[in-house]
Parts: sequence; C-alpha cells; structure tokens
Amino acid sequence: MSKQIKDLLTENKQLKTEIKALATEHQKIKQQLQLLENNIDQKIAIAIKKTTQTLTEQINQLQTQNTQKDQEILHLKTQLNKNSTNSSKPPSTNNPYKKTIHNNREKTNRKTGAQPGHKGTTLTIPKNLDELVKEGKAKHNIVDQTNGTEKYITKWTVDLEITIVYTEYRLPYPNTPTISYGNNIKALTVLLTNNGLIAEDRLSDFFYDISNQQITMSGATIEKFNHTAAQNVDIEEIKQDLLNGEVLHVDETISCCVERLEYDQMTPLIAEKTSFNVFVRTYSGATSTLLMVCPHKDDEGVVRDGVLESFGGILAHDHDAKYYKYSELHATCGAHLSRDLKGLFESYNILWADKFRRFYVGLNMYKECDVEMGCVCASYVRLLGFEGEYDGLLVEGESVLEGLHPKGLAFKELKCMLRRLRVFRNSYLLFLWDYRAPFTNNLAERDLRHCKTKLKVSGCFRSWRGLECYARIRSFLSTETKRGHPLLPAVKTLFTKTPITR
Repeated sequence: MSKQIKDLLTENKQLKTEIKALATEHQKIKQQLQLLENNIDQKIAIAIKKTTQTLTEQINQLQTQNTQKDQEILHLKTQLNKNSTNSSKPPSTNNPYKKTIHNNREKTNRKTGAQPGHKGTTLTIPKNLDELVKEGKAKHNIVDQTNGTEKYITKWTVDLEITIVYTEYRLPYPNTPTISYGNNIKALTVLLTNNGLIAEDRLSDFFYDISNQQITMSGATIEKFNHTAAQNVDIEEIKQDLLNGEVLHVDETISCCVERLEYDQMTPLIAEKTSFNVFVRTYSGATSTLLMVCPHKDDEGVVRDGVLESFGGILAHDHDAKYYKYSELHATCGAHLSRDLKGLFESYNILWADKFRRFYVGLNMYKECDVEMGCVCASYVRLLGFEGEYDGLLVEGESVLEGLHPKGLAFKELKCMLRRLRVFRNSYLLFLWDYRAPFTNNLAERDLRHCKTKLKVSGCFRSWRGLECYARIRSFLSTETKRGHPLLPAVKTLFTKTPITR
C-alpha cells in the first residue's frame, strides 16, 4: 500500500514537472505568437502605408492638376468674355457670333439725339451765291416758268456737273508737245484714295465712267499723284503747331505692310508670302494731327518722331509705360480704366470694381457740369472730398484683396489694378485738377480710326513708301479738317504749292 502511494507521489511529482515544463513552453509559444502577431500587424501597416502613399501622392497630384486646370479654364473664359466694352481690346476683335455687346456709355437724363444748342445742318442756298458765281465756284441757272407774272415763289435744286476741261497752252516754237493731268483731277484723286478709301483700280473705273469713257488713269499715275502730294505736306509746320498746344494726345495702332524699314537700314525688308506688322503713331491736338510710321512699338520710334521730347504740356495717352517719361503732366485715359474695371466685375464678380467704376465715371459727369458753367477746375472743397473718397476706395479694395486666394487670377488682376490706381493717382485725377486735361484719349483714337478702315479695305500696304505717303496725306487732311478748311482746295495747294492762310 505504501509502495503504491509512493509511486503515486513520484508520478505526481513527475506530472508537476511536466506541467511546469509545458507551462513554460506554452508561455514561450504565446510570446512567439504575440511577436508574430505584432510583426504581421506591422507588415500589414507598412504594406498599407506603401500602397496608400502612392495613391495619396497620385490624388494630391491630380488635385493640383485640377486646380491648375480650373485656373486655366477661368483665365480662358475671362479672355473669351473680354471685348471692347470691358477691356482695352478694339471693336474689331469682338466675337462676331455673339449676339449682343452692351453699350459701355453711362445713362444720363438727356434725351436721345442732338442736345439744345447743337448747330444743325440742312440744305440751304449760300448767302454769298453771287460771289461764288463770280469766282467760278458755282453756277446759278434760272428756269422761268412764271409766264411773265410779277409774283412767284422759288424752288431750288442743288446738283453737280462733271465736265472734262481740255486746256491748250500755246508756247513759242520750238517746245516739246506734252499732255498731263490738271491739278483739279490730281487733288480729287488724292482725296478719294486717302479720304474716300477708293482702291486704285476702282478709282480708275470711276474716272472712266464719269468722264464718258474719255479718261483712263493707271495705278502708277495714281501712286505718283499721292507721292507728289505727300512730299509737299509741311510736316514741320504741323509738328510745331502740336508743340505749341496745351494738350497733346498720343496713341498707336497696328498696320500691315509687305515691306518694313528698320531704324538702322536704308533698304526695307520684304516679306515672303506674308506681311509685316508695323505701327502707325498719332500725335493729335486741337488743330493738328501728325501720323508717323514705325517698324516697332518701342521707345526708339517715339524718339525718332521728335515730338514728345520737346513737349511740355498735358500729355494724354492710354496708360502706356513708355509715355510717362515724357512731359510732367499726364492725363491717363479714363475710358480704358473704366473698361478694365468693368472686366474685373464681369469676370470675377468683384463688386468693388463696379463701385469704383461708377464713382470714377461720376467724377467726369461732375466735371462736364462744371465746364458748362465756365469753371476751369474743381473747387478746393470738392476736390478734397473726391480725393478722400478715391483713397478710401483704395483702402476698401485692399481689404477685398485680402479675402481672395493669393494664387487665384482674381487676386493677381485686382492687385495690379490697385497698384495702378495708387501709383498713377495724380494722372487719373488730373482731369479734375485742370479741366484742360481730357478724361479720355478719344481724340487720338478718332484720328487713328481711318487707318483701321483703310486696312479693312486694302488688306495691307504693298510698299513702305506707300504707307509713309498715306500717313503724311492723312496728317494733312485731318489737320485741314480740324482747322475748318475745305479739303478739295486744300489738297489742290499741294500741287500748286500755294500756302493756305492759317
């Protein structure tokens, strides 16, 4: 019995030893399992991180590309929506398929049509008809249908007679017999080609038709007439009149020519199967216009024109940087500023831009009322008020700028606009300080408008000399129009070399 008990105790002891060993082994296995689990979790996390990191980078890259594309789309939409009413683009670039382009003029209380005091024009008989008849400038025909009655009423008709005049000059023998065109037809040719915009071949047909098929004028003859007239234009007299004026408008426009004469060359370059872009610059005053042709739109051309360096009055232009170095008083065009502000409002919905535009246009309306009353500048009190409101709107614009995204197009354009209004504040307010300063640069743009119409008719100029002749003749015609001279007699003086009384 004791032996059995002893064996059981021994067996129990062995079992306890085995259980202890198994417990130790179990603990080791448990630790190994825990370690394996941690390693698996870590490896899974690393694998997920690697996979998601690539996806995250791709997502971030796509988001950046989408942001860039959104900005590019917004920029392209802004460019497409720009036209002559909300930017400095000319009317010729307006979308022809767009149905409506809203008028950029501000509404006023005035009725449509001519305003009170406007000098109208109607068909009348000149009071000096007898004098015109004696001078050979008119004819007075009488058709009597009264049958001898003393009381009658008059009915007039005004008409033109086109008659070819052959004048024979008999000279002492021996002399070489010649035949040439007279000054009247030369003047009419120059006037129709440079003011009437009739092409050379059509002008030749025109003279052929109105002369009962007796005059056939070649294109070379027409070109010769234009060249002779251009050489006789007194450019220096026009330039001197501009320099003596109080206000000078300057602007430039692009033109096309098959030839281009560079500044340092004597022979023009010839384009092959295309044309060069060249520039026509105008210097416009109240009584004179000077058109100059330049191969490039740069400051060297301005210097070679020899006008602005000697001018000391008010210089009006379209906020072109190269013009600010000339003169001391600058009247920057308010119409261009108004259109740019309108573009900011329409493209990016910046309400501040529309508010500033309405304020600025209102300043010009105030000036117009003052000018009608004979004032020469705004009153000191009103001027201080206007300047304070101007500066206050700039501060308001800065706060609007802070609320925009720094990398957005709206931020960039508004920032440029605020800097422009701040740096050139005196130029934009000069029209209030001195009413001689114009609000717009429209005078120069009107003087350049004929150049754009000429370009539409002709397509381009075939020679540099032809372009220069056109610029000189247009300078003469515009100047004579501003001075109130009839154009046909004025052009005739370019061939007779008889000066017009200024």
